[in-house]
Amino acid sequence: MISVANATKLQILDAAATAFATNGVDQTSLDDIARTLGATKGKIYHHFGSKGELVCAIRKHSVQLTLDRVRPYFVAEAPPHEKFHAMAKAHAIAMISELAYHRVVVEEMRGSGTGTITDNEHNLRLEITVLQSKYEDMFRSVLASGIAVGQFRDQDISVTVRSFLMMLHAPIYWYQPRGPQNSQAIATQLADMALGAVAFPQCQKFRYGDRAMKS
Repeated sequence: MISVANATKLQILDAAATAFATNGVDQTSLDDIARTLGATKGKIYHHFGSKGELVCAIRKHSVQLTLDRVRPYFVAEAPPHEKFHAMAKAHAIAMISELAYHRVVVEEMRGSGTGTITDNEHNLRLEITVLQSKYEDMFRSVLASGIAVGQFRDQDISVTVRSFLMMLHAPIYWYQPRGPQNSQAIATQLADMALGAVAFPQCQKFRYGDRAMKS
């Protein structure tokens, strides 16, 4: 059960992510976010010490949301090529479903929010790095297993992971909501493309030749 404090923090994160993604991080003040919440800045400062800390918390939450969507497919019993496809599809769905969060991350990667940071922001950034590594390690593990059993091409795993994750991030830049069926179709196509980049042709047929199978 989510505590009142955690529920309030999540409410703030959701409102801030939407505001930042819509208007830009630099163009959005804490007063703007407070107004959308029908509250004062004090409510935000009670949970986040600064705007920079709030942005870092959004970044961390975006990684955790994606990790939570993908991890069930990672721990499931399945051959590497099926597991990889299911994980890739879950990743793409996460990009679409939590679009505002991920668009804030992209803006930060483009250079917003540079300058001095607080100790809390520094610690959050370290936590984000650890969480991102943990997330990527799931894909590295599946790729290594697929290479070992001859389902995947023997490629540099770090280069491969970073490359197909960039492709799976694509909806952040251009996706416009059109309904759940549209998002599922896009996620499936992106997962197909990611699998095609790593697997031998015979390990791609279960997706391309049998659309009845579920990932």
